[in-house]
Amino acid sequence: MNDRLIKSLVCLSLVASAMLIAGCGAKSYEKQQFLLDARRASSTSTSSQKNVVEVRRFTIDPAFSAKGLTYRKGEFEYESDFYNEFLIAPDAMITEKVRNWLSLSGLAQRVLDPGSYVDPNYVLEGNVIALYGDFRTGSSPKAVMELRVFLLEMKTGAEPAIAFGKTYESSVGIESAGPNGLVAAFNRCLVEILGDLEKDLAGKLP
Repeated sequence: MNDRLIKSLVCLSLVASAMLIAGCGAKSYEKQQFLLDARRASSTSTSSQKNVVEVRRFTIDPAFSAKGLTYRKGEFEYESDFYNEFLIAPDAMITEKVRNWLSLSGLAQRVLDPGSYVDPNYVLEGNVIALYGDFRTGSSPKAVMELRVFLLEMKTGAEPAIAFGKTYESSVGIESAGPNGLVAAFNRCLVEILGDLEKDLAGKLP
């Protein structure tokens, strides 16, 4: 058996061994999907207010618009998680949580979505500026959420006027490892922001 044939057989054997090892060590990954959940401690089923508020779908910074959970690893380094994601788009989900929260707040007679035939006298618009897990310090990771909100007063025959505007930011510690811990922290961020928003709107809505 010549040297060339021996070398060829050795190479084939190494390749076959590598393929066998890779096959035995391969892992199957399944996606996990999550929903945000923000609930008020108490609800008001009826309201003496005559305000009708329309909550338009929030926009979101393109950096955080994907369904995959986002992790911040460095000053300018972010990573999207392919295997752990929101079930629906985060901007749509946050919009619905805002709408539900205000519906139970007693601040308005009705809280509408943009498809309603009823004309509102106030419109709430918002933008999700940040939504990520901050893992720059491994010992104390945090969930970060930031929303910018505008309340517009709608008057017949006049242009909408900004009645109120504010940016809300919440950063809370992640109490347990893994994506479940991050989503739970996101929920606490959202509850904190919506509680502050409700207090502010209580002083702005007549």
